[in-house]
Amino acid sequence: MQRIVTDVGESGRLLAQLVTTAVREPRGYWAATRDEMYAMLRFCWLPVTLAVGGFTFLIANYAYDLVSLLGAGNRLGTYFVMASLREISPFCAGMAVAGVMGTAMTADLGARKIREELDAFTVLGVDAVRALVLPRVIAITVMMVAFNVLGSVLGLGMAMASATWLGTTSPGAFLGNLFGSLTVPELVGSTIKCTLIGLFIGVVSAQKGLTARGGAEGVGRAVNEAVVLSFAAIWVINFIVNATMLGLNPDMLINR
Repeated sequence: MQRIVTDVGESGRLLAQLVTTAVREPRGYWAATRDEMYAMLRFCWLPVTLAVGGFTFLIANYAYDLVSLLGAGNRLGTYFVMASLREISPFCAGMAVAGVMGTAMTADLGARKIREELDAFTVLGVDAVRALVLPRVIAITVMMVAFNVLGSVLGLGMAMASATWLGTTSPGAFLGNLFGSLTVPELVGSTIKCTLIGLFIGVVSAQKGLTARGGAEGVGRAVNEAVVLSFAAIWVINFIVNATMLGLNPDMLINR
């Protein structure tokens, strides 16, 4: 219990430090942030595409078979407003980002901590949090939203392919039901959810890397803890945001 409280406190302090340094001096870190975003795009687009596309295509086939038995194959577009935008895309994109970039951040910062490079930053008068952590946290948060957009479009495309190419539904019927059920709160909620997921992955991965100890074994342990916490947080954030959205917008689509 003491370890949990300590981790929460250290993560909260790191988040406050990041917000403070970003607001007080909002210049000097955007070039590094842009480079980190390019790196994320390079290393994460394929895992996100495979995870979201493959999972959605599988679920779409099962869903289409089920609704076809009920004589409602053209309603697949309605279902995937919930399935892709609200669940599959944020979940799969978050898992991919946490597994690729979150672990990379923890390993890099942990290795720097073990080699005492972070102490050298302090001796040189350089803020390691601002120089190394802030650009990466911003990049993960922004790119998590971008990957969610990519995943949502890809997921809906896979669902449409399943309903039209492999099924008997026309593209017009699919898109008509899709846009007839899509609402602004749905899009806003998905964006907020992915922003929170990206921010959590960035802050926790950085905190675990900055507090790593015990040599190479300690770095590996920190990476494992960071990815496990990130995976668990994706579920928790997903539940909280969904419950809040549905509470504020009771007319939204939901399995009843």
